[in-house]
Amino acid sequence: MDQTLKCFIIDDEKKARENISLLLSTYCPQVEIIGEAGDKKSILEGLSSLNPDVVFLDVQLGSITIFDILDELEEIDFKIIFVSAFNQYAVDGYKYNALGYLLKPIDPKLLVEVIDKASPLQEKNEDKEDPIASFNQLYAKIHEVPKISITDSKGTHVIKIPSVLYCISNGNYTTFIRKNEKEIVISKNLKYIESKLQPFGFFRIHRSYLINLDHVNTLVKEQGGYVVMSNEKSLPIARDSKKELYQKLNVI
Repeated sequence: MDQTLKCFIIDDEKKARENISLLLSTYCPQVEIIGEAGDKKSILEGLSSLNPDVVFLDVQLGSITIFDILDELEEIDFKIIFVSAFNQYAVDGYKYNALGYLLKPIDPKLLVEVIDKASPLQEKNEDKEDPIASFNQLYAKIHEVPKISITDSKGTHVIKIPSVLYCISNGNYTTFIRKNEKEIVISKNLKYIESKLQPFGFFRIHRSYLINLDHVNTLVKEQGGYVVMSNEKSLPIARDSKKELYQKLNVI
């Protein structure tokens, strides 16, 4: 029987923590989840008192990153698995000798692979790994552009997710607005599209608009509040979305 791995989950979003827990319980029975945290105080308390073997770390925690917290620790005596919707942090994570860097949404196959690397038996082979080869694999991964396949009346289109500026709700249909590309209309509602794109930095600012936060140029507080996107289009912000949007854009 595999030795149990004590796991601690760090993510500032409760749903994300629940998702990791569900994946681990489904695909990694050798893992025992001993705790979770979403804020700096709880994170530091959990790491010092629970003595985990493996820690899943979301990189972006509100206005700070997990690297700010790791740098405060005197010693890192647990194995690290980074989890993020953004691949630009992967090189930063490499210096902490992380077991892996999983992009959201998490691929169960990759999750199983990285958990297997954390097993005590695998430790015996760690010194055989080529660090240069490991870095090259990581470098290739972070430069891999995420894609999504969507189908309209003309066929199935494989599009690069970063090229999507925003999506517009049209009842049971959704229009994809892309950078320097034609619009694509598909027969899926915006709620469904939101569930697919939210892990890649998309946010629902209004019942009619799902935006790519990387394409926000200006945040305007006048006239009820709206954003100006990189294509110079202005989109309204719903009142109940403002606070979370400001947090995600690190408004100071």
